[in-house]
Amino acid sequence: MRRIGWGLIASSAWATAVLAATGAAGPAHAADMSVPPTYNPPRAALPPAMYDWTGIYFGGNVGAGLLMDSVGQAPAPAAVTNLTGSTSLGPVGVIGGAQAGLNFEFAPVVIGGEVSWSSSAITGNASVLTTTPGVSERATSNTLWFATATGRAGYAANDWLFYAKGGGAVLNVGYTQDIVTVGVTGPTQSIGSVRKGFTVGGGVEYGMTEDWSAKLEYDFFDFGSQTYDFNQTPVSINSRMSALTFGINYRLNWAGGWH
Repeated sequence: MRRIGWGLIASSAWATAVLAATGAAGPAHAADMSVPPTYNPPRAALPPAMYDWTGIYFGGNVGAGLLMDSVGQAPAPAAVTNLTGSTSLGPVGVIGGAQAGLNFEFAPVVIGGEVSWSSSAITGNASVLTTTPGVSERATSNTLWFATATGRAGYAANDWLFYAKGGGAVLNVGYTQDIVTVGVTGPTQSIGSVRKGFTVGGGVEYGMTEDWSAKLEYDFFDFGSQTYDFNQTPVSINSRMSALTFGINYRLNWAGGWH
């Protein structure tokens, strides 16, 4: 049996001290080490929201209209009072009404159709001399309302829509013929008429929210020529009209508006 001496005791004590020192240094070194940063890859950027013009819409509009009537004596039947020439009317008035339509967007193309009805305060008159000395004839046009049924096609730049339109139009108008003799009016005759023609136009529309949009539009109307058999002087009236309107639409969007 081995005898324990002071040398063995010293050796054991030295080994114990070394192990203790090593154990104490280990945790301290681990505590001092910095934690490596965590890598977070960047998220993929979301595509920008796109405005969708698809859906049924309806709204109102207000603006100004310019009526362009050319009035000339019709060749037949024979007139009681003959004109020395023709005359033109160009009255301007306030117009306003409502519209409804349907859009389909095949980005960036938008196609659809629209119907509209507008009330009109466009009225004006002009006079022309007759072959009878001291006698003139006054022609008055009074536009009551007009309506349209058109197709629309446009280009969508996100929430901006640039479009053109065209189709049929109807004009309800009243015509009055006054014979004025040395400042005295009479006889007088009025005829109501519904004129049919076509319209072309275009505009720009801006999507303010998912459902609401605002538009600025110009339209040209042509109703051709029509003869009216007034008792004094049968006349032919060629009618055209221009309209500039501002409108607001509310759309029932099938796709949620923005996507």
